[in-house]
Amino acid sequence: MAKIELRLSSIDPPTPDPPRTIYRDIYNLPSTTYLGLTGRYFNFDDVTLYFQITGTGPGYTFSTVNLGSLASGTSAYINLDNFASRSRPASELTQTVDLILRAYTDSGYSNLKWTFTRTVTVIWINSADPSYTQDVLNNFDDGTVQGWAVLCETQCDTGLPDLGVTTDYALSPPNSLRMRNRTISGKDFHRGRLYKSFTTPDRNKVYAIFDVRTGGQVLTAVNQRVLIVRRDSTVLIYLGTTCAYVAVDAIPEAKWFRIVVPLPRNTSLEIQIAHCVASYVGGGYSYLYMDDFKIISKN
Repeated sequence: MAKIELRLSSIDPPTPDPPRTIYRDIYNLPSTTYLGLTGRYFNFDDVTLYFQITGTGPGYTFSTVNLGSLASGTSAYINLDNFASRSRPASELTQTVDLILRAYTDSGYSNLKWTFTRTVTVIWINSADPSYTQDVLNNFDDGTVQGWAVLCETQCDTGLPDLGVTTDYALSPPNSLRMRNRTISGKDFHRGRLYKSFTTPDRNKVYAIFDVRTGGQVLTAVNQRVLIVRRDSTVLIYLGTTCAYVAVDAIPEAKWFRIVVPLPRNTSLEIQIAHCVASYVGGGYSYLYMDDFKIISKN
């Protein structure tokens, strides 16, 4: 077994990490696009090591991020926002990028001991291409929640989370959907769920695409910890670290980011979006906004 490792799943070694694919949608992106991801890195060596991560891939410019020390036999989560950039592709594209984890014996990152590379497939689609059928569009501009609902997964205040349509932020004005939540008395984090059931079309390729934005009534009093996208009980996307009280943001805050997930054909399923926030009691409401949810498909 390698002395260091980088994983993009919740599966622990020594079980092999499954191949990972990141799906992205070209439509309506700016000319320069950014890649972010959540990962977990491991130190199986007998000594404390200092970790660094970078990457390489066609058309990409990667940052080099020093992660600090990690004790022998331990692991840590990382959230790399705007980790890499590249020009928006002109058309649909499949490519691979290499994520390169390095471990050093010194805090100055001069004595390299181990290197580990994780290869990831990136699939770019274009949801505006006429070859796709738009099977579902929820943009909330009719003033309703369009069938979405919410529930509390853990430690939410009485009557929360709640759900409504708002003009606070919208990618396609005037409206977006907003889940509002707050921590129950005596606790210091909460997790709510936004969900809706669908039956997918009977075509070869089916994708759900939507944009989300996190925030809070008082941004300094709420810390964004985790965003999970599930198909029923299957985790499709896990962004962030642990759903617990830590006064550090672990997922992007106060900006829109896009989620693209593949779905099985001709299947009844529930899309779930879980949002975990660390918030001291009385620290204010947390918000999860969503706009332009769509399901597209083609043969």
